[in-house]
Amino acid sequence: MATSRSSSDGDWTAGAFVFSGRPDPTWRISSDVAAELVAIWNSLVPSDNTIASTPALGYRGCFVVDPAERRWTAFHELVTLSIDSGSEKRRDDERRFERTVLASAPVGTLPASFFA
Repeated sequence: MATSRSSSDGDWTAGAFVFSGRPDPTWRISSDVAAELVAIWNSLVPSDNTIASTPALGYRGCFVVDPAERRWTAFHELVTLSIDSGSEKRRDDERRFERTVLASAPVGTLPASFFA
């Protein structure tokens, strides 16, 4: 699956799945953070694993969408890249991708209890 498109070709959006019954928070990410996320993705090992079901309430992962509509979702140790033609999963034991996405959220975007 190709991942070489430049991270500076347009707006990148990130978000976290944290709410039930209201919109989840989203934010723009800089080209520097986008490039870091692509580099992390490229360093990850392909995986056939699936994650355990996500909880019904509370944090359920995060996502990033690039200008080409590629969508990465991350939850615990698994990152999935989805495009029109399919998807690819990669293992992220240190959760670097997920932590980088969440750290890019502007102050006040995520609930304070999220970091407790």
